[in-house]
Amino acid sequence: MAVKTKTQIIADINRKIITNGDIKAVDTNAILKDILDCKELNEQSTTNLSTFSFQSTTPLIDDKGGRLSYSLRGIADSFVNITFRIVIFENSANNFTFLHNDVKILEALKTIIEDSNIGSDIDFLVKIKRKQSTSTSNKFRIGSLNFNCTEKEFLIKIESQELNDNLFNGDQIFASFSIHCPKDF
Repeated sequence: MAVKTKTQIIADINRKIITNGDIKAVDTNAILKDILDCKELNEQSTTNLSTFSFQSTTPLIDDKGGRLSYSLRGIADSFVNITFRIVIFENSANNFTFLHNDVKILEALKTIIEDSNIGSDIDFLVKIKRKQSTSTSNKFRIGSLNFNCTEKEFLIKIESQELNDNLFNGDQIFASFSIHCPKDF
């Protein structure tokens, strides 16, 4: 039997439903199968999506005492999901440069954010978890994280909401965010 189109299925429904709303179970079964096999639902898409996926196999180390594990996945010209974990090993370090040496990462990100009015810097709030907590301190703090990517580096700057509150050995940040930035945004 040939695959039906949406229009043909609607015509079958209209023809088989009796005026008072009765329909035979076999007709209902046939219509439901036709819907599942419907041409419009099962046609192969003619659009080829260009996906990308990058992730660290080992953590990247910054000489100021930070370690970064990351994953970037997305669809070119559409969106990216960025997930990372930063572990701090030095007190008072807030600016980190993690060498990734993969120019394809920047090429993928440029298709999403470069033409927008936001530029290539991305700012957002993160939860900074403390490794150890005392009875007088909070278990976590909120910080502003600035993320930027170059051809060879991830540049990350983290500022706490308190003026003189730096990062400390053992602090950690785990974050995942998605970016969809329309070209005319």
